[in-house]
Parts: sequence; C-alpha cells; structure tokens
Amino acid sequence: MDWRLLIIAIILGIILGLFIMMRRESKKAVVNLSEKEFVENMRKGQLVDLRKKEEFDQGHINGARNIPFVMLTRNPGKLRRDLPIYLYCEKGKVCKRAALVLYGKGYENIYQLEGGLTNWTGPLKKTVKK
Repeated sequence: MDWRLLIIAIILGIILGLFIMMRRESKKAVVNLSEKEFVENMRKGQLVDLRKKEEFDQGHINGARNIPFVMLTRNPGKLRRDLPIYLYCEKGKVCKRAALVLYGKGYENIYQLEGGLTNWTGPLKKTVKK
C-alpha cells in the first residue's frame, strides 16, 4: 500500500472522528424544540435572536434580545447562567454553533427553535427606525 494513501486514510479518519464528536457534543449542548414547545417555554428564560441587527430589525419574535452570533462568542457574559436560554436564528444552524460555545463556557439549559425562524408561523415584531 502506498504511504500517501495511508496518510490520506488517517486524515479522513481523524476528520470523521471529529465530525462524530461534534455531533455528540451539540446534542448535549442544545435541545431542539418544536414551535409549539418553544412558544410554551420561551417566556421562562432568555430569548435570544442570533441574527445580524439588520435582519433582527426586519422582524423578530416579540421579547427577543438581539445578540448576533459573533458578539455572543466574544462576550457570552450578557446572558445569565441561572435562567434557560432560548436561541433562534434563520435556519437553526447558527444556534447549534452558539450552543456549543455557551455549553463550553459552562452554560446549561440551552434550547433552540427547530428549523429556525424560517419555520416560525407566529407573528414577528419589526423595529421601527426613528
């Protein structure tokens, strides 16, 4: 067997192992909630919209705080550790990454809106520009 093929196989094995490990960690870090479950519980904790400010201003779930993903990763201290955190983004992918960051920093009770805002059927509040 060619040594180059062996190296490629080892690298692919490492990448696959890391992918599996990340999926397991993300399942520990965040709980997916259906829209119904999300609505029933979101007022019991901190509701966070992870999208950019411009997207948030165009329409967000009433009561949500806008903490874009980039800002959250730099300063998660804006969130209380003693209250559940309810996250949403456009499609749900950013939530998983944000939950991993928060979980890694010791936060627990992290929930996300399954499928993100694209699956949301409830009303949205727009930010009025002055």
